[in-house]
Amino acid sequence: MKALVVDDSRVMRQIVIRTLRQAGYDWVDVVQAENGREGFEAVRAENPDIVLSDWNMPEASGYEMLQNLRGSGLDVPFGFVTSEGSEEMREKAAAAGALFLIAKPFTPEVFAEALSPVLDGGAVRAAAASPAAPAAERAVTMDRSPLPSNLAIRNLLSDLLGREVEVSPGTPCSVGGEPGSAVGLYVDDRLRSAAVAVFDFALAAHAGASIGLLPPGASEAAIEDGELSEALRVNANEVLNIMASLFNVEGAPHLKLHAAYAPGEVLRPDVTQWATSTGSRLDLTVEVARYGKGKLSIVTL
Repeated sequence: MKALVVDDSRVMRQIVIRTLRQAGYDWVDVVQAENGREGFEAVRAENPDIVLSDWNMPEASGYEMLQNLRGSGLDVPFGFVTSEGSEEMREKAAAAGALFLIAKPFTPEVFAEALSPVLDGGAVRAAAASPAAPAAERAVTMDRSPLPSNLAIRNLLSDLLGREVEVSPGTPCSVGGEPGSAVGLYVDDRLRSAAVAVFDFALAAHAGASIGLLPPGASEAAIEDGELSEALRVNANEVLNIMASLFNVEGAPHLKLHAAYAPGEVLRPDVTQWATSTGSRLDLTVEVARYGKGKLSIVTL
């Protein structure tokens, strides 16, 4: 059998493939594509048994690829693996013909449950098609996203980086000076700024190296040089992107990463102000096993 993994991030394709193996599907052949246009062509050329696709990608999104496949009469089983998992997106995915939508970060158990009906020959369960709860049963909507718990942060980073992560109370990250920090700005569906996450340089290097399956020496060298390589920068941005899921709890506004600033990059004045504010914030020390420690600050607006 064959699976097609479609994502514009090489790191995320590696993570999806790794999780597929960990879920027990190490016998499945895997082919890859970088966007919905390439994915559509790969379906026609490779005839995969299932497609696992990101949603937002350049040239053609995963949703557009699914629409093109169905419009062309290609009914290959299709599921989304994406950083956003709102109720609206799940309903939209199901209506377009997707069997499921798995929101990042994910576990082998989640993969096994979603893929078993297709790859193990069982009856298809369209998880993405589960109806929305009646309005009267939904949680009260919050004005802003709450700060995530230490446990939620630890679990997300452990799952994402594929190794033990410990978090403990820390001090605020600096967003100025050298070598600088990596900063993510998150917005709601109306593009209103809603949260900021800051990795100090050390955590950006350690997270970028570990998610990319690079040796600890890669982050150590970056810290010594005071400069992130292109690979480490892209990988750290991917971690910031997936951290949006920490804010997307029931009843809270749905957030997504709007902008990612690399260490040393000039921040917008308002982002600097938010990152250094003393209001609703969380400051932690994060230790990634075999890599090292760094600092993380999260602020909700």
